Amino acid sequence: MLKNGLYNIIGAVIRVGITFLTIPVIIRLMGVEEYGLWTLVSTVIGIVGLAEGGLSISTTVFLSRDLANEDVKAISQTLTISFIGMLVLADVAALILWVGAPEIIKLFTQLKREQLAIALPALRYGGFIIWARLLQQIFIAIEQSYQQYALMNFLNTVQTGFTNVGMIAVAWFGGTTLALMQWNTVVAFAMLFAHGWGAWQLLAKTKPRLIWSHRKGRELIEYSFMTWLTSLGSALFQAGDRLVVGSVLDTTSLGAYAAITSITNQINQLSAMAIQPLLPRLGSLLEGKRRELIQQIKQAFQVNVLLVIGLGGVLLIFAPIIINILFSDAATPEYKSAFRLATVVYMFYSVNVVGYYALLGLGFANLSMRINLIAGVLSLTSIFIGAHFWGLQGAIAGNFGYATTLAFVFVAMKQLNIQVKEWMGWLQPSEILLLPRLLFSKFILMTAKSK
Repeated sequence: MLKNGLYNIIGAVIRVGITFLTIPVIIRLMGVEEYGLWTLVSTVIGIVGLAEGGLSISTTVFLSRDLANEDVKAISQTLTISFIGMLVLADVAALILWVGAPEIIKLFTQLKREQLAIALPALRYGGFIIWARLLQQIFIAIEQSYQQYALMNFLNTVQTGFTNVGMIAVAWFGGTTLALMQWNTVVAFAMLFAHGWGAWQLLAKTKPRLIWSHRKGRELIEYSFMTWLTSLGSALFQAGDRLVVGSVLDTTSLGAYAAITSITNQINQLSAMAIQPLLPRLGSLLEGKRRELIQQIKQAFQVNVLLVIGLGGVLLIFAPIIINILFSDAATPEYKSAFRLATVVYMFYSVNVVGYYALLGLGFANLSMRINLIAGVLSLTSIFIGAHFWGLQGAIAGNFGYATTLAFVFVAMKQLNIQVKEWMGWLQPSEILLLPRLLFSKFILMTAKSK
């Protein structure tokens, strides 16, 4: 797990670096107001993308178990159900954006007439992007199930690079949100083909066939529904917050909010990427390997905490520099204090990652779903109230509502019969200091093998 976690961290750091360099350039070329419009349209597309229905996570979990059992028939059944299911969901999501774009746009009454004229066709292009991205998730799930995190991260990094470099070029030549969306459409289909080719190479030896199983279909759909509801809670917080802020504040404030949270959210994203390999790994450890299972949970929890503290500390120290890079002459003391506040918020709740993946991997998607939905509703409510009464600062503070997801850790450890005293003991200095040495040795080993 640590090796795959390192692949994820390295890839994610590169992608974060590319994104961090891109955001301030685009803001300077397009202006905070136009960036706010881009954020609004992108957020709507992201929310419609929830039509994914939890199928990508379910595919990873079920396919990992099938591969561990070397059951070719079960592998074929899982892939058949997943592909057919995702194709249907992708078609529905694309249709919603294409047909429903005019009605969706009407929800944002603060948009100017010229902004509405751009947002409408941009949303329709988003339908093509969603279709390609949803099908791409199945191929990524196959890569994860085969533990091919190096391949997955390479392709994801290439996608981020092409996307952001292209967006800068589009903005440089005066492109608007519509032109940015057109470029994202091209990249989405190119990377769908790339991930599809990679997954096909992995499956070549297995030679799966189209086999439908009503029993497995029911199991996979039920599990997907629970993970979808869990994802819904995450989306309510990570995307719905921008819709709430956009409905209360102007696009300039939304642009500032989006830029700040896009950076501070990397605390959660990077720590999650490091721990994500725990999900397919758990699928192969459920059959009587408790000692190894607990060791995996312990290492993942320690890595999570170390990353959160390290990343958060860096952002707090360099907050003034980051804000000046993001907003240049438009930077204000309010933006700096909002950035520091957002950093603290994301540090606080990002320790939930291990509990989240442990619950999904152990089959307790229903518990994860309940926690996430409650946290999502609480966070949106607090963000709305904060934005309404205290503007940008209040909206940032409202994000504390998502800290309810810390319950992931407590519930997951309880399901594993690990006492609070035991897993809290994993955070002792003597225990934590062993991790950097282990990670460094893993990195050296990976480097040596690559030569």
